[in-house]
Amino acid sequence: MTGITASIENLVSSIIGVFTSLLHSIFDIFRSLLNTLLSSVQGVAAMAGTFIESVLGLFKSLLGFLMSNILIIGLLVAAFVGYTAFVQQKGGKGVTGGKKRA
Repeated sequence: MTGITASIENLVSSIIGVFTSLLHSIFDIFRSLLNTLLSSVQGVAAMAGTFIESVLGLFKSLLGFLMSNILIIGLLVAAFVGYTAFVQQKGGKGVTGGKKRA
């Protein structure tokens, strides 16, 4: 009779072990899905931070370029303003003297 009792105990123990393993597997699946989701969010945040950093670096370089060439840019703007004033003084005839091209 002790053999039957031991066999039933082993059967119940095995069934409980199967359900325990099943619950652990389900828990591990949800945990890995959560880790994947959080890693994706972290990757997107890192990518956005890198993008913003790159854009700010671009504006810094552009500002440095403009500051380095401010004299030349000023001369070009002055030449454009002078040319515009010259054209307006001539009555808007421009370079061609008011003649239309064929």
